Amino acid sequence: MKTNILRITFLILIIINSVIIFGFSAQNGEESGNLSKLVISKIADILNIEENRENFLEVGESIVRKIAHFSIYTSLGIWLISFILTFKLKLKYQITIASVLGIAYAISDEFHQKFSFGRHASINDVIIDSLGIFFGITLVLLVITIYKKVKNKKC
Repeated sequence: MKTNILRITFLILIIINSVIIFGFSAQNGEESGNLSKLVISKIADILNIEENRENFLEVGESIVRKIAHFSIYTSLGIWLISFILTFKLKLKYQITIASVLGIAYAISDEFHQKFSFGRHASINDVIIDSLGIFFGITLVLLVITIYKKVKNKKC
């Protein structure tokens, strides 16, 4: 029963994460750019950047976009591996399944983005997304390993 609740919870989180990614990719180029510009403008305001502000905003916008890709796919990697770990498979298969599903979604998302006005598909984004997936998977496995070591020391 507990396993089923975990599976359902992680599946819901996967779906929510995927819907959020889909929503961002459905934005047209102007909407997407404005969101990135808003974020980097707030950062510039917090850091009180006046000198070379335009250059900071231009470079920063690209960095914000890449961090957004990486982080949202990191969370997807976390939910995917957490879901798959609820099944009794060898760890190498669990990692492979989570990785393939995450990368497949990243590729399909870039394909979808290609049809949003003013947007394009980018292999670089798929690579960044994939790195996010791997990072999320690694984080979960690292936390589990640490938890098991701490738990064994207490026994």
